[in-house]
Amino acid sequence: MDLLKSILAVIGGIVLIMTFLDLVFNLTPKLSNIKSNIWDFFAKRVKHKKLEKQAVKSNIETIVNVTVNSLTDELPKNWINRASIQWVRDKSASSIQNNEIILRIKPYESQDYNLINGIYFYFTQALFPTTKEVIPSNIRKSVALQISKRTISRNKPYLIPKFEEEFLEKEIQDDTTILNYFDKYNKIDAQGFFTGIFIREVSAVAELSRYTELRNKIEEEITCILDHIINFQNRLQKADICWNRTGPATSYAFMLVARPTHKSILPYLKRAKENIDNNIDHLYILGCNQEMKFVKDVIYSISRMPEYDLVEIFTLHKDYRGENDGIGALLINTKNKK
Repeated sequence: MDLLKSILAVIGGIVLIMTFLDLVFNLTPKLSNIKSNIWDFFAKRVKHKKLEKQAVKSNIETIVNVTVNSLTDELPKNWINRASIQWVRDKSASSIQNNEIILRIKPYESQDYNLINGIYFYFTQALFPTTKEVIPSNIRKSVALQISKRTISRNKPYLIPKFEEEFLEKEIQDDTTILNYFDKYNKIDAQGFFTGIFIREVSAVAELSRYTELRNKIEEEITCILDHIINFQNRLQKADICWNRTGPATSYAFMLVARPTHKSILPYLKRAKENIDNNIDHLYILGCNQEMKFVKDVIYSISRMPEYDLVEIFTLHKDYRGENDGIGALLINTKNKK
């Protein structure tokens, strides 16, 4: 009996210490790996279900946060926040509180499954935080599936077959219209247009159509945006490429920046002015990582024009040439600011 009390006292002490350390580590996310290692250390030496369960939870939290944080500078501002795991017996809706995403998910014996579950449900909650109710679920789910697959592929590639078999396939069987989008997302993601342009335009259209008739036809409008981007991508090397699109809610234009031999930014300033004259709302500037300094010079020069406001500069996992890493920016027409 005394031995049992001693063991319980030790476990209680460990939990108390780790609860305090959790608070410290949560203030410094870069130390989250250390937190997971400490939980693992105690769980392996003190064989107790509570400690083992907490070790798994901490590990999943760490991996989810590390993997999704790599997208902080790629997705729109304020979309990526820290996630915490809460185990429940049945899946229930997650809630967002104090800029933290609480993932209430059912624990499984397989830690790999728990990780995939955590990443996928994270994105179902984090994406389109203010317009979820406006955007059709098949579009939101297919976006979450694409970003989850890419995130898992980059960080845990051996889990892709499990993700496809147990998550992607299940969602497709529940709603086959997801396939109308998922395959196209993969294509435009290969050159940075998916996170760089598509999701930002979808978010803008959803916000502007919330209380208008367009909301009844929003899926049709989103499909038109997607098809235009694919057509643009397919015709990048052709003369009849369509650089802009005007829809019922927004209009946007592409500007692909490559440093010319004369190193002058004047042609880009001229094109930016032409887009103002054409009454374009959003100007998307996309460039390559190798030419980042020149691309930023173009971005900041255009942002100093009185007709433009710089909304954000973002990174891309692929540039418009299909090479790793890219840079992008969104500027808005101040005369058409909505």
